Amino acid sequence: QINFLNSVIVDLQRKNEELKIKLKKLALAEFNGNDGTDGFGEAVSKREKKPPPRLFCDICDCFDLHDTEDCPTQAQSPDSVPHTTYHGNPAEERPYCDICEAFGHATESCNDDQTF
Repeated sequence: QINFLNSVIVDLQRKNEELKIKLKKLALAEFNGNDGTDGFGEAVSKREKKPPPRLFCDICDCFDLHDTEDCPTQAQSPDSVPHTTYHGNPAEERPYCDICEAFGHATESCNDDQTF
C-alpha cells in the first residue's frame, strides 16, 4: 500500500511540474503578444469584439437611420429667413417695424396692405 501511495505522489508531482512548465510557456507567449497556443491543444480564448453601437437620432427618436449630428431636420430649411447681411454701423439705430417684425422701415411708415 505504501508503494502504491508513493507512486501516486510521484505521478502527481510529475504532473504538477509539467503544468508549471506549461503555465510558464503560456505566460511567456502572452507576454510576447502571441495568442498563447504554442503547440498546445487548448487555446486561450480572446474576448470577442463587441459590435459597434447602433446609430440613434435623439431628434427623430429612431435607430439605424442616422446619428443625431447627421439628422436632416437639423439642417436649416430653405424657406427660413436667411441670416442678416447688414454690415452697417452698430451704434446707428436701425428702423424697425413692430407690425411686420422686420428691420428696414419704422412702424409709423408701415404699409398696412402688407399685413395679414
